[in-house]
Amino acid sequence: MRKQTKSYTVDGNPLSMWLPWWFRPSRLLLGASLPAVLLFSLSPHSMSQSKAQALYGTPDMILGIFVVLVLALAAMVGESRIFPQLFGGFIDKHSSQARLNSLQHTPPRIVEALLSPKLDWILMGVFVGAHIVFFRGFFMNPGLIAGVLGGNLELKHSFKTIPGVTTWTQVAIVLGALRGLRWSGILPGKVKLISVFHLVFFGTLFIRAVLWSERLALIEGVVPFFVCAMPRIGRSIRPTGKFLLQFFPLVVPILLLLMFTSFEALRSWQSNSAEHSNVFVFGWKRLFTYYYEALNTGAAIIQVSGFYDSITMPMGTKEYDQVFEGLYQGTLDEEFNNGSGIWHLAVLTGNLFLIPSLLVLGSFMGSTYRAFREGRLFGLLYPIVFLEIVEILRIHYWAGTNRVLPATVVILVILAWSLTVKSRVRIKSTHRSEPAPATPPNYEPIGN
Repeated sequence: MRKQTKSYTVDGNPLSMWLPWWFRPSRLLLGASLPAVLLFSLSPHSMSQSKAQALYGTPDMILGIFVVLVLALAAMVGESRIFPQLFGGFIDKHSSQARLNSLQHTPPRIVEALLSPKLDWILMGVFVGAHIVFFRGFFMNPGLIAGVLGGNLELKHSFKTIPGVTTWTQVAIVLGALRGLRWSGILPGKVKLISVFHLVFFGTLFIRAVLWSERLALIEGVVPFFVCAMPRIGRSIRPTGKFLLQFFPLVVPILLLLMFTSFEALRSWQSNSAEHSNVFVFGWKRLFTYYYEALNTGAAIIQVSGFYDSITMPMGTKEYDQVFEGLYQGTLDEEFNNGSGIWHLAVLTGNLFLIPSLLVLGSFMGSTYRAFREGRLFGLLYPIVFLEIVEILRIHYWAGTNRVLPATVVILVILAWSLTVKSRVRIKSTHRSEPAPATPPNYEPIGN
């Protein structure tokens, strides 16, 4: 029996949604990443609490500035209409969304209208199941929780992860994005901000951040939700609120410091309280050390690779890990081990392929932003890009595939599923030669 014809509408044109300037990758790189590179590069090593040898120097600062500028330039290209104009013909022939559009000029986001909220519950099942395995040590011995909260960090390291199982805890990135898009009204489904679903989701990430001192896991759930919720926030707030939101990047360091200090106080304040006048000074110095030592680690690996001495080829992941571990056994401080985002990428690509790699990555960043603004499913990758830029001094997400692999796999499955929509949806239109209507035409699922 054929289901009743339905329609899905979204307020306004997706291209007209209001977003603050720092949502655009090129501007975020120039307005936040570049100042961060300069700030930490010009800070004295004596401010760091690390026992590592100071290796970061002027050549490394120049390389960091160069990488950010090239990424920003390439992102501008991706954000523009250059790619749609160049590859429009190819897309029209091969994209199911384009085939739908050809039936009625541009019916907005029909594919997205079919993305059921049931997917969220499936992903939640994967998320919770993976975390149950992740927390299995604490379930079997609840008394260890008090030990970890008391500052015994060695306890958490006794609980081993299971590759291929606990890795799926990282599905939080795409799950947070989907919930944010549904709350914004861009994807179908009525989602309440305060709900059991969200309490379980964010509560699990909070517990993980406490017991494993993995604050990044909480950030990777909150930030994608916040990014994808911004279209609704932009529609809801007044002009004064929009004006203030433009300065949000200035508030982020304060929020980061407060969050970091709160978790770090549980983790190591007792063993460090004698060295600091108060917990906020302690938190600030620890936070600075983590970011500064990421630069220092990058400088150390760059020097070992011979990046500045001669032409270097891409370095394999296995070789990189060996160099990384070797440096932390001797020259660097294992307590503040960070892979280093910008300089990590430079080593992996080698100086021979650095510029082409940056152009591709920057264009990809800009393209995901444009897809996000247009409400296309490819825009699901944008929250990962946003995280990549925000943490560009410490982590290169697309090289650390264990962090983004589950989310990327889910997004690719969604994109592959979208290609089948043409065979399952019939577009009903009686005036194909007229301009596209303000709301999408009706559609009927086929085969039900």
